[in-house]
Amino acid sequence: MEKHAGSWVNVLVNLEPEWLQPYLPLEVVTAWLILGLVVFMAWLGTRRLQRVPASGWQTLGEWTYNLCTSLCGQFGLAGERYAPMLGTLFAYILIMNLTGLIPGFTSPTATLNMTLALALVTLASVQIYGMREKGWRYLEHFVDGPWWMWPLMAPIHLIGEIARILSLSIRLFGNIFAKETVIGQVLVLLGSIVVMHQLNILLRAPMVLGGVLLLHIPLLLLGLLISLIQAVIFVMLTAVYLQGAVSSHS
Repeated sequence: MEKHAGSWVNVLVNLEPEWLQPYLPLEVVTAWLILGLVVFMAWLGTRRLQRVPASGWQTLGEWTYNLCTSLCGQFGLAGERYAPMLGTLFAYILIMNLTGLIPGFTSPTATLNMTLALALVTLASVQIYGMREKGWRYLEHFVDGPWWMWPLMAPIHLIGEIARILSLSIRLFGNIFAKETVIGQVLVLLGSIVVMHQLNILLRAPMVLGGVLLLHIPLLLLGLLISLIQAVIFVMLTAVYLQGAVSSHS
């Protein structure tokens, strides 16, 4: 199994039985830990609900819920029904994207397996919501048109659903993987410079430290921005797909 050097989560991966490691690789274990963190944050924000929030966790939870409710309204969705799903998805993806910026951790969304699983679960949820809203009539949109066009329309709609899965998964994977790669390569380059010029660096430590921070901080800020944007895009596209599934018109 491929090992990811430099990740603290490898400690847990190495404790697994050897036969289980291919099924629970580093990104899966990290994603489960992050899922536990999201659940814990939700518990902190809801354990002592007050009409006027007295804690930052409840304020953060209400802000996220209101944001998702507003997003649902813009897409013609009922916020009370779909905001919990979109809010949870946003928090989960955002934290997974940001994890790679913490030294000793990697972003699970920097692997295609994880983003593909997210896209599959998301699109399956969209189909379930569509079925719940319209019943079996929801399946009619796969064969939209006269009966003699069904053999042509059904494959086209099926290809469209597969394209959505690929679009969600590859977009998220590509951007987060690029972010991780760029930041990692810059750190490796800085480490090589330090090793090659240790004496000069020791003599000019303040100047070198300032140069490292000057180069690394903008990369971290860029990583924060990319992580946020990709989480927002994923959730917005999900909202668009939801609107198409539950709307009365195609």
